[in-house]
Amino acid sequence: MKRIGIVLALASVTLATACGSGASSDTSEDAQSLVFVNYGGEAVNAAEEGWLKPFSEATGVEYRVDSPFEAAKVKAMVDAGKTTWDLVTVDPGTSAKECGTLFEERDPDIDMAGMDPKFVNDECGVPVYPQSVVLTYNSEMFTGDDVPTSIADFMDTERFPGKRIAYDYITTLPALLLADGVDKDEIFPLDFDRAESAIDRLGADLELHSDLAQETERLANGDFAMCLCFTGRVETGARQNPNLEIVWDGIYQTWTNVVAVKHSQSPESQQEFLAWLADPETQAPFYQHMAYRSAAKDSGPEVPEKYRRFVSSANEEAVKGNEAVTDVDYMKENQDLVVQRWNDMTAG
Repeated sequence: MKRIGIVLALASVTLATACGSGASSDTSEDAQSLVFVNYGGEAVNAAEEGWLKPFSEATGVEYRVDSPFEAAKVKAMVDAGKTTWDLVTVDPGTSAKECGTLFEERDPDIDMAGMDPKFVNDECGVPVYPQSVVLTYNSEMFTGDDVPTSIADFMDTERFPGKRIAYDYITTLPALLLADGVDKDEIFPLDFDRAESAIDRLGADLELHSDLAQETERLANGDFAMCLCFTGRVETGARQNPNLEIVWDGIYQTWTNVVAVKHSQSPESQQEFLAWLADPETQAPFYQHMAYRSAAKDSGPEVPEKYRRFVSSANEEAVKGNEAVTDVDYMKENQDLVVQRWNDMTAG
């Protein structure tokens, strides 16, 4: 696509003049607009400051943001042929499963060479912010030196009493199985019966929440003692309460893909934005605003000092090799089953 080359050329100009006048360019007489959707909270602000504003200044493409992402809403839009969300962030399993059905394939002119190949799992998504689900606790809720030291402590309500909170989505399943003692190399295929048993044993001590931002807010407020949380969200909660602590012994590693939703009214701008993210230099500014590392080859830019205690790649010694990684092939083939079993075991 000819315009992609123009956009990438403008990207280098935008980066070079970031401290200058901020003059914008327009690559088209009929500039399109985009609606970008992610999971809300600080991630929206980081996407705006790190990606959307620079992209808009370089291209003249207008944008707005929405949240949270809902897979069912995307499917309804595509089925009706009336897409109002142009770009969405999804887990790699959803990206792989719905590539070509709900999501457009990347333009072949988009250069993915700068991305870490272990995160490039389909023909639709551009990978961004690899992230970990970790046990996080509010140290104000515990006294003395007996504090959680392993993800297994999430299940130990006798030694560590207090309510637990986790994200009401399938990304919690692998972390929950890890907490229940499943070896990191045996997380997949998912043991649904064991996961359901773990949820039943936690009973009223576990609450599932559909809002990632509020999840860490409530942990910081003292409403909960522990959380299975995404690391970047822990950092935003720690701004409110610095007593949030991460346990690195036992983590679930995954990442996010940005994809273009089918039937958009701005297909060229969709692909241009994907090309923008596929360039390590123009993906990098996001990581000045939120505690994640880049999906670029060689890990991209250095993690800012203020974020280092929240990023797994900066705490590898503490992780002790106890890290389960998402199995994209399994999730692609079993996504519907995983969602159904998760909904069944968490209903009511």
